[in-house]
Amino acid sequence: MQFSVEDRLFSFFPGLKIGVLICRVNNNCYVEDRLSEAVRQLKSSFSFEKPQEHPHIKVWRDAYKKIGISPSKYYSSIESIVRRILKTGDFPKINPVVDLYNSISIKYLVPMGGHALEPIEGNIYLSFAHGSEPFFSMETGEKESVDKGEVVYKDDKEVLTRRWVWRQCNKDKVTADTRTVFIPVDIMEGLSEGLWLDISSDLERCLKEDKIGSILHKDILTKEKTSTEFNPFI
Repeated sequence: MQFSVEDRLFSFFPGLKIGVLICRVNNNCYVEDRLSEAVRQLKSSFSFEKPQEHPHIKVWRDAYKKIGISPSKYYSSIESIVRRILKTGDFPKINPVVDLYNSISIKYLVPMGGHALEPIEGNIYLSFAHGSEPFFSMETGEKESVDKGEVVYKDDKEVLTRRWVWRQCNKDKVTADTRTVFIPVDIMEGLSEGLWLDISSDLERCLKEDKIGSILHKDILTKEKTSTEFNPFI
């Protein structure tokens, strides 16, 4: 299986880094409540008057503007998470693996999605949509039209995530039955060079400590290296 980033995306964002984590997981066990601690830390330490003033959120607002997405209409996933936590004081728990990568996303304020690999058809791409690919929303399950030129994660059959890091589809959601997960870590240019190492090391440590999984494949894609191959089912 291959994951690749379309070259043209790096012409907009030369310093973009997309981390790649392929994890084997056991999603049916009790683990330490890292998510609640991450939420508590965010609430107690967030010092900006508005979420969009934080540098890690502002870079995504600027990026969305650059590629023609309204950042005030379509929040990046990390902005949506921060807004929810600051408004309601909590964040929903789903299952051990989802809660873990959500906790790390909150800790570092970087978008991290999780895609079950069992339902994926063909390869995975981060690219500009042709405009004919179907998308089935996780929230409603209904088919949506994807805009031509929209930045999306997709496989060979359908769009997995619309507007880059905005909304995920239904078919590859991580459930209790999921055994292999693809976790992209979207690090926009202008952020710390050490973020990828910190995030990947933290996730690997937590998977081991909680006895819920291990990393099968780890890589990072840049303008110099735009694809990576892995066998998730060995």
